[in-house]
Amino acid sequence: MRCQSIVAAVLIQKALGESTSFNVLPRAQNFTLAPSTNRWPSGLHLAVDYYPSQWPESAWETDISQIRDNNFSFVRVNEFDWSILEPVEGQYNFTLLDRTLELFSKYGLKAIIGTPTAAPPNWLTEKYDVDFVDRTNTTLIFGSRRHYSFSSFDYRNLSQKITMKLAERYGNHPAVIGWQLDNEFGCHDTVRSYDHNAIRRFRSWLKGKYGTIQNLNAAQGRVFWSSQYESFETVQPPFLEIYTNNELHTLDWYTFSSDMVIEFAKEQTSIIRQYAPTHAITHNFMMGFTDFDHYKFAYEVGIDLATFDQYALAGPSQFQWLSDQELFDTLRTGLPDFQALNHGLYRGIAGAAYNKTSGPWGVMEMEPGVLNWNNYRVSPWTGMVKLWTLEVFASSGDLVNYFRWRQVPYAQEQTLSGLHLSDYTADEGLDEVQELVQKQLPKLRDALTKAEPQADVAFVFDYASVWTWAIEPYSGNWNVKQAGYANIVVYYWDLVYIFYSALRRLGLSIDVIGPSQSLKNYKMVVVPSLPIIPETFDAALASYSGAVVFGPHTGSKDANFATVTGLNPGAGALNDRLPIRVTRVETPPSFAGSGVVYGGTNYSIDGREEWIECKRANQTSNTTVHYTSPHRPGKPAACEKDNAHYLAFKPSVDMLVAYLGDVASKANITDLTGKLASKDNDLGSNLRLLRRGDVVWAFNYGTSPVKAPVLRDADLLIGEDGDIPGAGVVAWKLQ
Repeated sequence: MRCQSIVAAVLIQKALGESTSFNVLPRAQNFTLAPSTNRWPSGLHLAVDYYPSQWPESAWETDISQIRDNNFSFVRVNEFDWSILEPVEGQYNFTLLDRTLELFSKYGLKAIIGTPTAAPPNWLTEKYDVDFVDRTNTTLIFGSRRHYSFSSFDYRNLSQKITMKLAERYGNHPAVIGWQLDNEFGCHDTVRSYDHNAIRRFRSWLKGKYGTIQNLNAAQGRVFWSSQYESFETVQPPFLEIYTNNELHTLDWYTFSSDMVIEFAKEQTSIIRQYAPTHAITHNFMMGFTDFDHYKFAYEVGIDLATFDQYALAGPSQFQWLSDQELFDTLRTGLPDFQALNHGLYRGIAGAAYNKTSGPWGVMEMEPGVLNWNNYRVSPWTGMVKLWTLEVFASSGDLVNYFRWRQVPYAQEQTLSGLHLSDYTADEGLDEVQELVQKQLPKLRDALTKAEPQADVAFVFDYASVWTWAIEPYSGNWNVKQAGYANIVVYYWDLVYIFYSALRRLGLSIDVIGPSQSLKNYKMVVVPSLPIIPETFDAALASYSGAVVFGPHTGSKDANFATVTGLNPGAGALNDRLPIRVTRVETPPSFAGSGVVYGGTNYSIDGREEWIECKRANQTSNTTVHYTSPHRPGKPAACEKDNAHYLAFKPSVDMLVAYLGDVASKANITDLTGKLASKDNDLGSNLRLLRRGDVVWAFNYGTSPVKAPVLRDADLLIGEDGDIPGAGVVAWKLQ
């Protein structure tokens, strides 16, 4: 089995390397690294962040009693308190955390303790070799947060020491329910550090992968431009080179950097498992953040539940192709499918820890008001805090934690809203939460008793594909200081959101899974793009006979980031099932007049336009979409055979609603209202549906009323009959 009872000292020493020393303190003789759903209570839970160190001691008990009185169950603490816990190296002061947990016990609250390694104290950075170096070879200094390298031998050692001190002291504390590893791994572009420790570890990682420098040179095609390395000791990360970096070398660097995050997290987890075997372990990932592989993280670290930080009003800034009207419509509500996409993503990531397609998850930071980092800082539309919360629960989440109890009046986040203003009075977000607690949650807790069934559609998301699209985007301008391309026309995330949004407008049930998770029992599989098809997915695809839709760039590269033999798709299940050849790639601007026609309707396209032939060798497939582009009218734009489809362009959402609606209908998939899937049932821009157990939910992401869907044999659970108001939510229980 993957996770067995082990001696943690061995695992820790292996991760640290022989150059460090670390005395592991006494611990339980037998323990397991395996995740368990028994460590986290199922149900609908509300929590809040509270940091006593930032408020006068005279306010602590009043605050904590009010947290209880406002129906919160859990409180996150401590993730930035290292300098308080260890003000001088080796001298520990747990007075603050002891007193906090004492008050939690008094008022029936449970703590989620954050390991404080996201903010190393000044004594540490002055004495030890931990600095983060960015891609311009600039060393970033003390004064903010996340100022460390995951590869630092010193930092690995010190982070384990403070984690062990905490776990040893609080591992059996009755007021502790779980632990959060660090805080937002990689935030502020800190996954890839170019420091000398990272370079040293990278060379070792490459030697482990390739064996010899000759193998590395051959795999990376370094005969091109005479860029062969003499030895592993001369290898550098892909940065500060005169012109474009080697693609495979860059992918190796991205993968290595991802692995360093995972190693760092595993070291903390192994310690907590020793001393707190009944406590849950999580990490607060981020929306749309892809600099490390979260599926691999969940599987190897073995988190009990996945959580992420949801800041909905930051979502529209992710996509450069949104129109001014769309930006206006979503300014105060967030994109209608971005939250749900992340909900599905982290539900699937949680499943990866258990070798399943879904697992327990929640939101560790929910915004209750104005953000402090957007270009334009605006308030949520009234009702959206409640809507965002209910949407988590409708997507099978178990936890919503609000950031934070009170807006702090000083330092870097003083303009970030909390549930209370800095003068201790309630802000609007708290009013919405209390309405939810009093009116909706009791009914929902009684109604949500059935397990969530597997969805009809598997939507495949892949971290390596994010990196592959960025490394060679077929567009943009090379920027040496960025070690990458600027002004990229199409990102992987663009395709992901477009495909996912179309499925949501069709009202279908969707699981977001990784390429190594099972396709069994899904009626339809949608793959926005998968340039390098992993062996695990190829094997799963070979045994899957249902409908499958691939987006552009799929199967175009081999494992060495080279163009596949015989043009894409390369050898494998996609090639076997669907005879096509992609012979050229264009990335036209919006003014090029490119387009496609499907079902008698014309659609404009831009950003990605592949030349495709619906044949290979002596086999043929069916042309399902044609180009209307002025230079290639009537040419194939999509091919299909045996219900396997390849779209050779970046489609619009409207086009996909029509195309995927037809594919889903042929697969006999019904939407969440019970109707056969069809573009005729398009929910439009603002109305969205979800199902949890036998409860169906409708969410209005717009600010004006929308017509409610019609459900047969269903009783109204929350909300009111009639149109759904702006930012409104209605739920029905199926009979």
